[in-house]
This record gives sequence, structure tokens and C-alpha cells, in this order.
Amino acid sequence: MVCGSFHNIGEVIVTLKDKGYKFINLITWRKTNPMPNITTRTLTHSTEFIAWFAKGKCWKFNYNNMKKYNQGKQLRDLWEFPVCQGPERIKGENGRAAHPTQKPLELFKRLIEMASDENDIVIDPFIGSGTTALAAMQLNRNWIGIDNNKEYIDLANKRINKPENNTKLKDYC
Repeated sequence: MVCGSFHNIGEVIVTLKDKGYKFINLITWRKTNPMPNITTRTLTHSTEFIAWFAKGKCWKFNYNNMKKYNQGKQLRDLWEFPVCQGPERIKGENGRAAHPTQKPLELFKRLIEMASDENDIVIDPFIGSGTTALAAMQLNRNWIGIDNNKEYIDLANKRINKPENNTKLKDYC
């Protein structure tokens, strides 16, 4: 799965299809508390997209389990979650957001639960603030996190490397 805005999601979809990935779904994340539009030159960006792809025929979709998120009915491709704020938002030493695109933990828990089973391996090639790793651990999945930004690797390690967690990100560049 790849997250993106309207600025880049089209190119992501075309590129991955060209590489032989099967395009399964496009999930629209409606941000219930979008960041304000300070330029006043465009509409406020209140959505982001998650393109779900698979390679081969062995991909998973936990259909019945996902019904719990829609009163026992089929889960739709429009999901509402707030942007990270308050205690969920990781702050840097300067008191500002430590990562510009930190995703909500509950959003990533749903994505991981939807497309994997316990003990599966979840790979995040852009680990950023560590949301994927934290969600995977909470759902009893194994995970691999990669990033080319040492600051983000350190940020993710700090977030997830608590005494009860014996996993640690490795420095991949």
C-alpha cells in the first residue's frame, strides 16, 4: 500500500502497474480535522489516498473481519480518521511535528489487519515515524522498516523501542 495526495497518487498507480503490480483498491482517507489552508488559493486538502497493490495471486483480504468497521456490512473504500494531533503527534525537540506526514495509528492498524494475518511480515520501505511498526507489533505481526533518513530511523526507534518491545530498526540507506 502506498499513501499519497492527489499530487502524486496518479504517478504511483501508473508506475506500479507498469512494474507488474495488480491494482486492487484505492482507499480514500477523509481527514476529519484537515490542516487549515493558509494560502487561501486552493480548496483545503481534506483527503489522502492509499493505493493497495499486490504482486502475484497470493494476496490477502480479511473480508469478514473488516465488516466490524461498518456495522457488519461490507467495508467501503472511504475511511474517516483524524490527522495526528495532541498526544498521538510526535514532537521534536523544538516542540514542532517531528515528521511532516505522520499517519494515524488506527488507520495503519486497519490497513495491516485488512491485508495480513498474525505472524505475517509487514514491510514499510519509508518507516518515517514508525507508525507501521507500532501498528504491526500491536497486531502481532512481524515487521521490517527501512528509511534513507537517519533522523527518521532514530525517531521511529525512539517511538517503538520501549522495554516491552525487543525489536529495533536497522539503519538501511
